[in-house]
Amino acid sequence: MRLFVVAVVLVAAAGAARADDARIVPSIGAKLTYRMVSTTKTPTRTTSAGGVYTYIVTASDGTHAEGIIKPEAMIIHCDGGAAGCGSLSEVPNAHFDGELLTVPIAGDIGDALAKQSAFKYSDFIQTLRKFPVPGPRDPKNGTLADVGPEPIFVLTNTFQCDLSGLPAFLPFGKAPHVALPCETLFERTASRDGRLPAQTIRNKVSLDISYTGNGWVTLPSGNWQVHKLAVKMVPADSSNTATEGENLFSTQLGALVKLHAVATTPSAHSTTEISTDLISVAP
Repeated sequence: MRLFVVAVVLVAAAGAARADDARIVPSIGAKLTYRMVSTTKTPTRTTSAGGVYTYIVTASDGTHAEGIIKPEAMIIHCDGGAAGCGSLSEVPNAHFDGELLTVPIAGDIGDALAKQSAFKYSDFIQTLRKFPVPGPRDPKNGTLADVGPEPIFVLTNTFQCDLSGLPAFLPFGKAPHVALPCETLFERTASRDGRLPAQTIRNKVSLDISYTGNGWVTLPSGNWQVHKLAVKMVPADSSNTATEGENLFSTQLGALVKLHAVATTPSAHSTTEISTDLISVAP
């Protein structure tokens, strides 16, 4: 299920839709920092995980953008509070939010990890997200209290859609709904600790987007006027994961500012709730 969460975020982290006075994608030099938490429920357990990461835009021509992703912190579910996370709670500037512990990643380590990352936007679809997952410096005997400059593995998601239906939908409100046939490609490198093999998964999905109006949302990053989109990802194979939720986009930023979605996998009898918030913007 956690692998599909990456695909959900991939779609949600796209730029805002086309309008004469609005951005499609973030501007060059923008630094957008997000906090993402996912909670997965199965018949036997509930667990949460997440992270804080910054999208740094290195190129943008108004309809396409690309850049790198810098990991800033890990969010770990500590069952039982501090006792459940041991030495992780002693990392400088680590802090609890209930049973969730946010563990900062040193700036130089985040910069090193970011060198193995990438993202690309086309219109309001993020077509590539390559994310280096932070891991122990010593993959055999180390802990997350000492994160190293090499990822434990790298997750790459590619999202390709037939965009011929978009002109009828854009700008937001021109049409109430659009359905785009898409193909997702998930790739995971083998883990450095030898526990996970490399993996590749292909899926065909329908990306259904409905425009539900506009409004305002207040977040740690500011007070944003947003377009509201109800988004569904419906798999061609009904046994695969489906997701449904709401995306809030700022045409001022050309970026997602808030996401809430629920992903359901019938074959695994599991659901994952995903929340992503834009917590800071620079410059």
